[in-house]
Amino acid sequence: MAQETPKESAGGVAYEVILKPATADNVPTRPASPPKEITHDHIVKKLKQAEERRQSLEAQKLEKLAQDRARAQEVVAKAQEEEEAFAKAAKEKLEQDLLAKEQNREAQIKSLQTKLKEHEKKVQEVRTASETAARELQERIAQKLEEAEEKRQSQLTELLERLKEHEKHIDEVRQTSSSFSKCTQEKMIQKMETTLKNREDQLNQMIERLREHERHAEEVRNKKKPISPTEGDKENMQINVQ
Repeated sequence: MAQETPKESAGGVAYEVILKPATADNVPTRPASPPKEITHDHIVKKLKQAEERRQSLEAQKLEKLAQDRARAQEVVAKAQEEEEAFAKAAKEKLEQDLLAKEQNREAQIKSLQTKLKEHEKKVQEVRTASETAARELQERIAQKLEEAEEKRQSQLTELLERLKEHEKHIDEVRQTSSSFSKCTQEKMIQKMETTLKNREDQLNQMIERLREHERHAEEVRNKKKPISPTEGDKENMQINVQ
């Protein structure tokens, strides 16, 4: 049965006429091939071809596996090489750091030893200077004490001489006073006695000062030690000696 399907176009209306719809029965079929006879040789050939394909696939798999293994070995070798290079660089850096630290430590030890030697030298110089100063001070003290002792003996001798002269003068005055009047004689005697008393007081004071000085000198001798005195002690000892 024919079918008409109108279609509009720019110039008018067109009709498509379908005489009969297409069906699957009209598709031409492929003629079936006649069955082939399966022989022993054919089976052997098929098995051989299958074995060859299997071996080929196996060879391809083995080749791919070998390639993968080779690539893995290359990766491992490269990683191992990089690790060895890193370890070598780290070892070299560590050795350099240890060497630098060792050199720095040796330099510090040498510097410390030098400073200790310089300090010991300064201490020895100070000790020597202190011993020299102490020895010189002891010598000056001994000299001052000796001079003070000589001066004291000289003063005592001079005082004794003056006392003898004074007594002699008094005797002379007493002998000559008999020619004066009694009143004048009494006045002169009183004046002379006053003068004599004053001289005796002065003499006693001088003797007491000399004794005090002698006691102080004896204390200094007893307290004298071979140590380095301070500047204040030196001045005090010099003042006491003077």
